[in-house]
Amino acid sequence: MLAVLVAATILASEILALVNGRPITRADILAAMNNAGRQNYDEALADLVDFEHAGARDYLGRQAALRDAAQQHEPPDSIYARVLRSDYERFDANLRNRIQQQRERVYGIEKAVLDGVVEKRLFEAAARSRGMSGEALTAALAQQTGTVTKADIDFIKAYENSKAEVGATVPPGESRLEAAIRAARVERLRMAVIDSVRSKGLVGTRLSAPRVVVKTAGATLVGQASAPVHVVVFTDFECSYCHESEQTLSLIRQKYGDRVALYYFNYPLPTHPAARPAANAAMCAAAQGKYAAYHDVLFAHQSELAHPDFAGWAQAAGLDRAKFEACLAAGDTDHRIDDDIREGVAAGVDGTPTFLVNGRMVTKNDALLEVVAEEVASSR
Repeated sequence: MLAVLVAATILASEILALVNGRPITRADILAAMNNAGRQNYDEALADLVDFEHAGARDYLGRQAALRDAAQQHEPPDSIYARVLRSDYERFDANLRNRIQQQRERVYGIEKAVLDGVVEKRLFEAAARSRGMSGEALTAALAQQTGTVTKADIDFIKAYENSKAEVGATVPPGESRLEAAIRAARVERLRMAVIDSVRSKGLVGTRLSAPRVVVKTAGATLVGQASAPVHVVVFTDFECSYCHESEQTLSLIRQKYGDRVALYYFNYPLPTHPAARPAANAAMCAAAQGKYAAYHDVLFAHQSELAHPDFAGWAQAAGLDRAKFEACLAAGDTDHRIDDDIREGVAAGVDGTPTFLVNGRMVTKNDALLEVVAEEVASSR
């Protein structure tokens, strides 16, 4: 145990960088990580150890590794570490590939955090040279940025729209950025010309947007079923974009009130292992008429869904904990989630979030605002 503590202390004191003569140690980058980042880092390290040990066992043979450990009075981990140092190149190529990918993952996390610590140190040094604190310098810089204008927003939108097209023909690097910015500027000028003539004539269309029919009977409803505009929301509680879209949906409800109703469908993606358990928990909350409140709680705890406290969160949201736990244990909500997925597949949903506004499919937040406004206007 003492040897382990000494090794951990030595590792923590390892100097990873110097800034103006001041060392940055591994302990410094660990201290700079937030809880979610530290958990991700610890998981990456644990996965790396698992892959490395699996490679060593595959090379030696499990029994041989255990026999060597017993004969040499060493823990198996020491045998694995020695084999990694001496015979790594002889490991199975597929296992080495997995180990290397995991090493890249760990390195990527460490480098990102280290870069942040270095930048913070440099910024603090610059602030001290001006006789200021880092916070004061940040505030001073913020005053120099000026107000973000509609033109700034339009430029960013035009740039994002141009980026993909330019990326297909221009190699990566500053040339691509320059080309994308130039294309975005041209697009802004082009749109200005279009807008200048749009106001001088009548512009209308008879082109009807395609609409998809989805069965909403039994779906989780937020709002009034009598609302003229129905927004079907296919969501995934582990999806960061779904979390972001909730702000847009909240704005829509605030603006239009009872004129808009939201129907929530579960669409947990196969790549999100925590999404389906969260959906089951949401359905158990819906059984108590508390879907909206619990839905908000799940998104608020999105970073904790890998290790959730569904019952504790339910109790905090005002649900009957015993009934909630019984519902989860029964597993009767799985069929509802399967039904939601089938509806989504039939409707052509291939990612989250996806919205159907009176049947019109939308996948972007800004487009959602526009389509809802159009449907509200046409319902008057």
